Amino acid sequence: MPKPRTAKIDEIDRLVELADRIFRKPGQTSMGTAYARLFAKENAGHLLVMEDEGVLATLVGLLQADISVEGCSIRTVSMGAVCTDPAYRGKQYADTLFKMSVEKCVEDEAHLMLISGARNLYLRNDCVEVGAVKLFTFQARSGVHDDEVSSHLTIRPFDESIDLLSMITLMEQDTAYYKRTEAELAQLIRSAAVLSNASAEQHVWMACDSDGTAAGYIVFGPIEKNGVSSVKVIEYAGSDESVLVLLQQIALNFHGRQVNVHVMGDRPALVEKLVVSGASFIETNIPGTIRIIDFLGLWRSLKPYMAARVSEETLSELEISEASFGYRIAYRGHAHLVDRRGAARLVFNGPQLTETSELKEILGKLFPLPWVYTDNLNFV
Repeated sequence: MPKPRTAKIDEIDRLVELADRIFRKPGQTSMGTAYARLFAKENAGHLLVMEDEGVLATLVGLLQADISVEGCSIRTVSMGAVCTDPAYRGKQYADTLFKMSVEKCVEDEAHLMLISGARNLYLRNDCVEVGAVKLFTFQARSGVHDDEVSSHLTIRPFDESIDLLSMITLMEQDTAYYKRTEAELAQLIRSAAVLSNASAEQHVWMACDSDGTAAGYIVFGPIEKNGVSSVKVIEYAGSDESVLVLLQQIALNFHGRQVNVHVMGDRPALVEKLVVSGASFIETNIPGTIRIIDFLGLWRSLKPYMAARVSEETLSELEISEASFGYRIAYRGHAHLVDRRGAARLVFNGPQLTETSELKEILGKLFPLPWVYTDNLNFV
């Protein structure tokens, strides 16, 4: 009889083999290497499996991570490496494990689940595509010009022995970021998860002031897909000036390639500079999907963030409670009712209320929430 459970430490190699069969082609980096933190022995309790007569038929991988949003800590669980042995498909094993993963997230006191895909399995289980990201594209040497950025910064390759703390310091200047230790960051860089999916080489460059102080960094890789050569930027941090200089250097070194770089909503000045430089963009969702696990807990965790945007008096009158269909948010006689999907859309897209009210105005000051670009080094 099929048995859903967590993995045992001595089963991890078998799960890596399953994931490699589903996701990897010959010559590609093993999933066990590219997603080393997910398949680590200490994470075995977050690898959910369906065992069928001794066969590990389905895997759903979970990995905890904390995200800081303007100083507020948001507990998340990322889901990835979701796969089923072809001989066992059609049995709804992944659905069963998805429901088990929600229970696991509740046990972990997670506020949100971040999923790396948008397949029907997720959409029918209250996951939604939300948020806004501007994805810029420019042709190398035509997007950022020499006379548009300062030249006092120097570019050099990342050095693990000296740069990890500087990268974390730069990252923590962002409005929203994944919390990482130096050891975790080093492993994430070595794993190169996103670019391993495209069999691409990862590069990490630092932009430094004249005294050697790091002003910015960028993680990227050249990709060949369907006959098109491009450069994908995975993540960056630092001043707008440093990011532009780093992009300029990419354009110089990878002449003729299309460069793709994301910008989240908390960097409007960088958006403006890229637009002025001639780069075009499309607006898309945060990569993957998001599922609310504990909306009330998320709300409580965001109280300091909220207090900075509305008065303490206003915040004290803003009420949230559970209801039979989801949640009720109320302010001075006005109420907004949302289910789990609606709560995610409120947080990441902003209020969709049609009627003008004080509640709509307040919610508009709070949301959309600044967020991370999820296809970064922490991608699962």
